[in-house]
Amino acid sequence: MKKILVFALLFAAVSVASGQVTAKKYLLIEHFTNTKCSVCGSKNPAFYNLINQAQYADDVHHVSVHPMFPYPSCALYQANTTENSAWTGLYPISGTPSIVLNGTVQSPSTPLLSESKLQTYLNQTSPLHLKVTETGPDNARQVKVRVKALGDLPTGNYKLFVAIVEKKVNLAGGNGETVHHNVFRKMLTAVQGNDFTVPAIGQTADYDFNYSVAGTWDPNEVYVLAFIKEVDTKTVVNSGTRFDPVLTDVQESVTTPITLFPNPVADFTSLDLSFDRVQTLELFALNGKKITTEFQTQGSLVNISTATLPAGVYLVKITGDNGVYIGKFVKQ
Repeated sequence: MKKILVFALLFAAVSVASGQVTAKKYLLIEHFTNTKCSVCGSKNPAFYNLINQAQYADDVHHVSVHPMFPYPSCALYQANTTENSAWTGLYPISGTPSIVLNGTVQSPSTPLLSESKLQTYLNQTSPLHLKVTETGPDNARQVKVRVKALGDLPTGNYKLFVAIVEKKVNLAGGNGETVHHNVFRKMLTAVQGNDFTVPAIGQTADYDFNYSVAGTWDPNEVYVLAFIKEVDTKTVVNSGTRFDPVLTDVQESVTTPITLFPNPVADFTSLDLSFDRVQTLELFALNGKKITTEFQTQGSLVNISTATLPAGVYLVKITGDNGVYIGKFVKQ
């Protein structure tokens, strides 16, 4: 049995193709809903259950915007009527509930988002990485959004959007929902976005903001969501929050995704590396914590012990003779 001590932090969403580094592309879901809308009350719970599953939660950034329709008396709309309306007006949104996936408006459906549609937006990469940090007390929080260019972007009209979001709001609004998730509170940029110039490859651009936790906002639930959008096509290039793993400057010549089974896991998970030979195996929690693990090789099969791991999502990095391989599994 070989025992490997983890010694380096890796952001597992970094991949390398054709010699160029790319970052994990998060799925940004802009969710238009209304606390008095009965259809919202019937569809939203299944939608939340889907995107909050452990195997998807680290791939999605979600924000709920509250338009005036069908009921202007919606308390979360009334909390910021101007910016809720302006955000809704960026799209042809005419009813609730509606969702926009990385800038693409989805046709009304039941369920609001199917698992098969969600999966089509996962495992993508982006030439931009967004790192969001927040410091300071509740009455003077300081925000830094650092955008790093890892590859080429096509010519376009790119804007930076930065919003204050409240992760969980307890409110009985009238449609049966009592908990509302990732509620949009206020923009730190213009609702239409601020001008953004794409940095040269390998360079970064920093944007600084300040805000105070206001009124009834729960300071333990408030955070900042940032994203870059090409506003003519409405395509979201990438998004970020302070909860995301840290991007490092690790440069591998080859990075290939691998599939582990079973997944979700209980006591072990395995993969077939018949095309290479394991040199090192490293395991990371999503917050970047380095974890000690054990693995065994039986021919081309690599078995990873997971029995003592707490429940959660884990990232595996294997370095072989011919390349570097990245995989993910869920421990139940």
